[in-house]
Amino acid sequence: MPTRRDLLTRVGAGAGAVGTAALAGCLGRVDAEPGTEDGYTWPTPGADLGNSRAVAGGVAPREDPTLEWRHELGSAFVTAEPIVTDDAVLVTTGVDIVAVDRETGERRWSIDPDNEAYTYNGAPTVIGERAYLPEVSTLTARDLETGEADWTREFDSTIGSGSLTVSETDDGDRVYAAAGNAMYALEAESGDRLWEQELLGSPRYTPAVYGGYLYVPTRGGELYCITEWGTVEWRRTIEAGIASAPTILTSEDRRTGHGVAVAGSDGTITYFDIGGEREWETELGSFGADGIAIGHRTLLARSGTTLYALDATDGDERWRVDLDRSAESPPIVVGDTVYVGGDRLRAIDIEGGYGVRSLRVGERRFDYAGEGAVSAVTAADGKLFAGTSAGWEGEGTTELLVLS
Repeated sequence: MPTRRDLLTRVGAGAGAVGTAALAGCLGRVDAEPGTEDGYTWPTPGADLGNSRAVAGGVAPREDPTLEWRHELGSAFVTAEPIVTDDAVLVTTGVDIVAVDRETGERRWSIDPDNEAYTYNGAPTVIGERAYLPEVSTLTARDLETGEADWTREFDSTIGSGSLTVSETDDGDRVYAAAGNAMYALEAESGDRLWEQELLGSPRYTPAVYGGYLYVPTRGGELYCITEWGTVEWRRTIEAGIASAPTILTSEDRRTGHGVAVAGSDGTITYFDIGGEREWETELGSFGADGIAIGHRTLLARSGTTLYALDATDGDERWRVDLDRSAESPPIVVGDTVYVGGDRLRAIDIEGGYGVRSLRVGERRFDYAGEGAVSAVTAADGKLFAGTSAGWEGEGTTELLVLS
């Protein structure tokens, strides 16, 4: 069973008259196998420090799933992916951050149960027995069991949406958080400030950590590579703006080298090598505030109503699948399956079934329709954890669904 350190340092209708057998040798095959590991968690946004959004060797439902339990959250939305530890699930609802017991489905604690404003957007991150929560302009380290605050750090500006991660280092664990137009490094144990680095623009989305470097995107489209001492190694500009967390592609994901990929607001996926050189760029079309995933040498990205699979080495398209409706719900990869929310939860073969481009057969594993749109999905220990959203005018409330 991989440890949390192992996981965090990982850096993942029909075809007309054409028969399935004739399509078997066409584009889209990567020979991925079903996962075998059922002991894993999702302790931080993006699953790990590289934002892979993947547990490539993990087990998760591959056929119609069973609803184990549901927990009513009492809000119009789930605004971030569920964070899952060995015994708890943390869910951000916009008006609150809620901790739910994994075994019973009962609420352990929440930080702001009487709040009526739309103020919480970013997902927490967990290390050990402590959860680090972005709370408007305050970063709070809370006991995972009780919710009691161990320490707080006030910033002069609002913490950027999702701009929080925690890294285990030889010199002690660090919290990286963005507020205003600056990135901060804090001691995870005490909250003491280690360094501050001003940026051109406000940081947005969860930073990535790899090889002693921190990769930070800003709202204005700047991608920074910052050393563990807080100095800028390089900065690159995505002219249309950045619309995803940076995702590390390691040498296991590509035939040569490693680097970082980001999505632009215009639907362009751009890959920079570790030195900041722009190696490839692929235009998909529209792209919302979403995320990308990497698993089995395949980069997954959602653009409007379409899920794209790209070759991680050169950005070439392997396949695409129509998801029927547009939604801001990023894909994840568990085992040989891609899971993506929207009007329902969809499970798709990471090899895209059989076919060429969008002409596919056998790509769908299941569609699961709940009582609301699925805003985000994560996985742990062979189960799926999905947040549903009722919407501003929707009837009912949001729920946390646990599927096996």
